[in-house]
Amino acid sequence: MSWLPFFNAFVVFVAIVSFFLWQLAGVLVFIGMIAVSVCYLLKELFYTGQRYVFGFWLFIMTEAILFFSLFVGCLWNESPDSETISEFLELPFLGCFLLLGSSITVTAYHHGMGLSRGRWCLWATLFLGSCFMLLQMYEFYDCECSWSDSVYYAACFSTVGLHFLHVLMGTVGLCILLYTGSSNLSDFYTDIVVWYWHFVDYIWLLVFMVVYLS
Repeated sequence: MSWLPFFNAFVVFVAIVSFFLWQLAGVLVFIGMIAVSVCYLLKELFYTGQRYVFGFWLFIMTEAILFFSLFVGCLWNESPDSETISEFLELPFLGCFLLLGSSITVTAYHHGMGLSRGRWCLWATLFLGSCFMLLQMYEFYDCECSWSDSVYYAACFSTVGLHFLHVLMGTVGLCILLYTGSSNLSDFYTDIVVWYWHFVDYIWLLVFMVVYLS
């Protein structure tokens, strides 16, 4: 029996307490613990050779439920005089093109693994994903409203922030593929990273419609 699920549960507890108390030290501890968790998870995956296909799809399903809960929070607390956290035709709309473009490049990488063009497609995916994260950080910096202004804004910022963390995790996965090379990994590990990136891309379309268009 692995100790990792219990450790991850404690990590989530630390994150929730830190975010609610708005303690930067707790957030930094949370990031460090996440890094430890990811390292041990990769160690279990790479060295045991077990294929947790069902577990991966179960993870995707729970993530979808989590986003759905936040979507409900955004729509439920929206009022007629509520303004969006950013104009949908500005930075968020550009973010759609960046992530949809990265979905195309990661698909090209998936079909061209082992070829030189496949590696260039992976570089392009990382570039587009990094541009999206920089765009999001600038949006948060330039935003005139705050998550503490109302429940609606708290739900919107939580939704966008959670998606940002998922893009960050997907970028880390792509960096691992770039560093190790797809030839040194089984097709399964490459598949789950690509599938996860597609999930992040398509979730953004829902985030865009609920947070910025509603």
